Amino acid sequence: MRIIPIIAALTLSACATPEQRAEEMASYITDSYGPTCTKLGYATGSDNHRNCMVSMYQADQVRNSMPWHTPPPIPGYRIRR
Repeated sequence: MRIIPIIAALTLSACATPEQRAEEMASYITDSYGPTCTKLGYATGSDNHRNCMVSMYQADQVRNSMPWHTPPPIPGYRIRR
């Protein structure tokens, strides 16, 4: 019976506030997409740089939500009917 309070304490200590989750997400996006947007020519810290990072993150989210059997679209390819 002593294990239940220990598990409950560990579970509650792992919770993060919305502000902490937002900071973690912002640092993830900056670390993952910031260098690419800088290489694309956007000045670090500018609105365009932030828009680039967010757009790349959103595109990855859409790409990762597609079912595995859906191939990516091929530019210029049309299905004949």
